[in-house]
Amino acid sequence: MNTKPSGRFGEFVKQYEKARRPYPAKVFKFLKSLIKTERPLILDLGCGTGISTRQLAKFSDVVGVDPDPKMLKAAKAYRAPRIKRYVLAKANKLPFKDNTFDAVTAFSAFHWFTDKNSVGKIKRILKPGGIFFVSGKVGVRNWGMGHRSTIVKAIGREIAQFVSPMYKPFEIFRKNGFKDIKRKHWRKSEFFSIGRVMQYVQSVSIWNSVPKHLRSIALDALEKYYNNMLKRRGKIERRLKVYAIAGKK
Repeated sequence: MNTKPSGRFGEFVKQYEKARRPYPAKVFKFLKSLIKTERPLILDLGCGTGISTRQLAKFSDVVGVDPDPKMLKAAKAYRAPRIKRYVLAKANKLPFKDNTFDAVTAFSAFHWFTDKNSVGKIKRILKPGGIFFVSGKVGVRNWGMGHRSTIVKAIGREIAQFVSPMYKPFEIFRKNGFKDIKRKHWRKSEFFSIGRVMQYVQSVSIWNSVPKHLRSIALDALEKYYNNMLKRRGKIERRLKVYAIAGKK
């Protein structure tokens, strides 16, 4: 049985689109402060259904890239004047000319393509002095482990773990020669209804490792788990640390 986390989200695109939340405005304010170009062009790598792409398009021209055609189909359903196009591609095979983009961003995605080859492709398409910017959300107070352990107990077998503790984006930036590396973090909470939190769990990587014939059992257990949480606490709250790391080519 495969218990490695998987980045295949196309099967759950509806859940992903409904349950995943936008990033705080402070993250984009930080990014804007680092880009000196008056009208920048940004590549949003691992854009998924375009949540972050649409946020970037509020202040920049942007191209979204993702390896999953189902995710891109959902992204294309939303239009914004400054979204130039969406491109089907992987991080290690980016079909763009050298020195094209003022910034490359990755929101909740960089842990899937930290290998030297992919990072090298990102540097290649950045303009001299261009910004590589990654951001992610880390749930605190055992948020993820709560629903993961509920699934494991219900189906009686192991499933994938979350992102490896070996994932250290700051060190990856440093080892790959990015300059003037900066990082920030912010505290935030996201609140869910029972329906939305059930969709959220089905949008995270560990759900891919739950065998299809056992998913209904897992969902029944998760619904009980979150109903109990709602009764005890009066809310379903995901407390987060949102982080951002940026470096120059």
